[in-house]
Amino acid sequence: MFLKTQDRSLIMKTISPLERPLLRFVVITDTHVNGEGSSPYPYPSGVLANSRAAAAFAKIRALKPDLVLHLGDMVHPLPGQLNFASAVANFRQIIGDLEVPIRWIPGNHDIGDKPSCWLPAPPVSKETHTIYTDALGPDRHCFEHNGIRFVMADATLINSGMDAEEEQWNWLDTNIPRNRRSFLFMHYPPYLTDTDEPEHYDNIANPGRSRLLAMLRDRPVEALFTGHVHNIFMNRFGNTDIHVLPATSFVRNDYSQLFPVPPIDEENGRNHVSRLGFMLVEVFEKAHTVHWVNTNGGTDPEIADQQMTVSMLHPRRRAAPVGVDLRQEWARPLPIIPDGCCDELSRKYVRNDYLAMRLHSLGLRHLRVPMQDLIDERAAARMSDFAAFGHTFTVYGVGVPTTEIGDRLAAVAPILSGVEVILPPEAFAETSAPLAAFSRAIGAPVMLSKLHASGRHGFPAEEVDEAFAAIPAGIAGLCFAIEPTAPLWLPLEAIAAAAHKYGKRALVHVRLAGASFAKDAGTPEENARRIAEATLAGWADRAVLDIVIDTFVDFDRGYFLRSGLLDPLCDLRPAGAVLQRLAELLADTPDGGSVRAEGSLRYFSIAGKHYALALNKLPTIKGSSTAIRLDTGTMIATHAEAAGMPILLS
Repeated sequence: MFLKTQDRSLIMKTISPLERPLLRFVVITDTHVNGEGSSPYPYPSGVLANSRAAAAFAKIRALKPDLVLHLGDMVHPLPGQLNFASAVANFRQIIGDLEVPIRWIPGNHDIGDKPSCWLPAPPVSKETHTIYTDALGPDRHCFEHNGIRFVMADATLINSGMDAEEEQWNWLDTNIPRNRRSFLFMHYPPYLTDTDEPEHYDNIANPGRSRLLAMLRDRPVEALFTGHVHNIFMNRFGNTDIHVLPATSFVRNDYSQLFPVPPIDEENGRNHVSRLGFMLVEVFEKAHTVHWVNTNGGTDPEIADQQMTVSMLHPRRRAAPVGVDLRQEWARPLPIIPDGCCDELSRKYVRNDYLAMRLHSLGLRHLRVPMQDLIDERAAARMSDFAAFGHTFTVYGVGVPTTEIGDRLAAVAPILSGVEVILPPEAFAETSAPLAAFSRAIGAPVMLSKLHASGRHGFPAEEVDEAFAAIPAGIAGLCFAIEPTAPLWLPLEAIAAAAHKYGKRALVHVRLAGASFAKDAGTPEENARRIAEATLAGWADRAVLDIVIDTFVDFDRGYFLRSGLLDPLCDLRPAGAVLQRLAELLADTPDGGSVRAEGSLRYFSIAGKHYALALNKLPTIKGSSTAIRLDTGTMIATHAEAAGMPILLS
């Protein structure tokens, strides 16, 4: 559950966007470099692992980090197989001219599986351990960089019963400091969702898991980075972030079951290239940020720097000026059925943490969830994790909250942007005093929203002056709703002006669902333009305006269908890509700035540089101005090339 505290700094590690990092390092894993001969994969993309690794390391060279750490499965052949030596030679050739310090530790393909009778490959042994160390060097490392301890351990030894296992436990006890900042790295994650989850292919069994977690509990390990799963997972254990990284080689396709629609690639999700990548970590004085470098399956080192993308947004440091409504399931685990390969003998339950990583890469700090999520133990615990990642929440519900909800809200007040109370207008007068008392009791601002028919809610922009003039005492602000068919900029300006006038805040829902529950809403171009305008307005008036985009992920069934920032496979929609690029530009000026509107153009300046956001058409470009299409990031010269998408002029 939540840490009960009134000190936000104890649960939220936010960093000024103006603070420069102390160091930057790359964490990469599961390159699965092949040796000589045919590919061991029964998939067409199996032959691409080597070229994908070469292109990824070309991108790493372009990023110029201070150091590179590989978490294992450098090669695909197992120790003792005929092509193991040639795979090692290929790996060394790929990293040969990296020009950056690099260290690695073994994965199960490099040294043998963790000990278990049901795993697909032989377990680690004295023989495989010797083969590994002869070919690739030490299986663990400890070093200092900028006064920070880096500890890299061999996870395959855990529970092995080998003499080397106890030696490593003693080594970890000695080298993970009790009073200094440190980062820990290993191949296997201790768990994916729950600390007490049953053993499966992708976690560490007890007693080793409990022993490792006990070490994390007692020491200031800032983050644990792991690989092996070829998919993204994010956890918090005590004060430690636990990251499970994507691979550069292929996606483990059993986890395609996390998504509500079938895979779109021809390998059942294994070649879903937008899920491939590695992580760039920036370390600051008191916290760090993790950024997903999407390698996108690239195989050409010559164009890797352009083809592979990374967002430097993060809710801890460089946040977007808008928030998002989390209507879809975001906190609870989903079943992965026994699939006949890695986990034939058991069912495992895991979350879809691509949602969390996309929130990070879009810089979406402010999240909106229903009050029921405070009652659900899993969702409430996940909110606590998200608070540590830098997020704040608005929770909403109908009517004056119950005592149980009030107690839970009081416990989490430091991470609340607001409590959104939805009421029919005839109940405003009789509930004003209880709501004011409720706000004082929980120590969080209460925002009032007007209930309409069919569950729709939010004050219309046309009532802005009347609504603010009648706002009850003790209420921090009002919630407004702007439908997709309504103009956006002028209503947002009017709402912000009234909020300034009355000294209140305004929470505005920018909806992407249509007025009719039987029809889809908006083309990709219309939604992208709307998101661009909302993002700029949120930046300009963030002193009084909290804009929430509704919704995060597409609804493709049910009522009020809507297109979100992500598609059902958690890939960026054009609107999501527009938000990411525009927020990247605005993030270094978190206090906002002035925007001048002329027709479909929005003019603004950042650090003495002048920009214009073009919404409907590309104007005549004069002098040395450039025009960038915000959904793709490509430079264009004609209106036809814009294809209806918002354009940034500079």
